[in-house]
Amino acid sequence: MKKGLAILFVLLSLGSVAQAYAGNCQSPDDRAADGSRCGGRSADSRPGGK
Repeated sequence: MKKGLAILFVLLSLGSVAQAYAGNCQSPDDRAADGSRCGGRSADSRPGGK
C-alpha cells in the first residue's frame, strides 16, 4: 500500500514539473502575453534562466 502511494505521489509530482515555470516565456518559441514571439526574452535564452 505504501509503495503504491509513493509511486502515485511521484507520478503526480512529475506531472506538475511542466507547470512549475510561472512566466509566459520559458523557451524562445513561446508566445508572450501580447502574442509576440519571446525569442531572446525567454528564460532559456538568459543566463541562469528557468
